[in-house]
Amino acid sequence: MNLIPFIVILIFSYLWTALTNKYLPSETLDKKGQQDRYDERQRKMFIEILAKSFIWIIYCMLFTLLIRLIGLTPNIEKTWFSQYPEIFFIVAAIYLWLLITLLQIKKYTSKG
Repeated sequence: MNLIPFIVILIFSYLWTALTNKYLPSETLDKKGQQDRYDERQRKMFIEILAKSFIWIIYCMLFTLLIRLIGLTPNIEKTWFSQYPEIFFIVAAIYLWLLITLLQIKKYTSKG
């Protein structure tokens, strides 16, 4: 029995949990009574950025599914996208997160 995949998954899960507990606001982790390092404006911005990014990632996934279902995809059998579509969604998520973050900072920054 090979335990290495289970150990890798366990380590990844532990690191992911530690990172999210350290950097996410308490509202996103269902820890309402705890204080975190963000003020109210920063928490609101963070939650809004996460929500908008999530909506756009779902849109990208549904759009990709729709294109595949109606047959408008080019010949992608031997490309990286057909083997690793997760890479496309990770790149799209990073791009969307950066764009939405810049727009939210502009929205919440006082003028003057």
